[in-house]
Amino acid sequence: MRVCLKEDLEKTENLSMNKKYIVYSVETSINGEKFFRVENDINQVVPYSISLFKVVSDKVNSDWILWNKPNNSSALLPKQFAYLSFWEDYYNDELEALKIFNLVKEQLFQEELEENEVREIFEIENEGEITFVLNVLFKTKDNRFINQAIQYVKTKVGKNYGIDNTTLLAFQYLSLFNQSEVEDYFLYYLTNIELGNDRLTAVVNEYFS
Repeated sequence: MRVCLKEDLEKTENLSMNKKYIVYSVETSINGEKFFRVENDINQVVPYSISLFKVVSDKVNSDWILWNKPNNSSALLPKQFAYLSFWEDYYNDELEALKIFNLVKEQLFQEELEENEVREIFEIENEGEITFVLNVLFKTKDNRFINQAIQYVKTKVGKNYGIDNTTLLAFQYLSLFNQSEVEDYFLYYLTNIELGNDRLTAVVNEYFS
């Protein structure tokens, strides 16, 4: 499920007009108020009144359940979230809750995000989102974004921004595909010794072995 702000609203803190947000739960309080829990523009997962939004995709994964809580509130949410301390654990950075959330987020991301949105994430160079995207693309072996990944690593390696785990992940993603664009870039990398990095070079050497 995805939502966006209604067009007639004034600016809402940490939410943007014309941006689509993935819904992580649809919640109903004891007094009947309804909320969408979404990840806002500063990467906080927060419940917002449904009155702020219009639904742009009402697709609900088969893993979602209607959970009636002991306090007479309820939530429509992934079954993995359906235990009383989940959100408290998540906000307290408990490792198991974070792991569960990220696995669900990856699944919803894969199902919901459109190609142009993924390309935009690469273009705006949001490192956190790029890392998340690359993890999903690597796990699913999705080859639609090879050119975006190549452009990303060209920028990082070519301008000596430093080699971090995201750059390594981009190389590992590219190494999944036996395509001319990947081969051409990896050959370029190998022939420019000044750009070299042991971890990246190991990925490229394995690609050609």
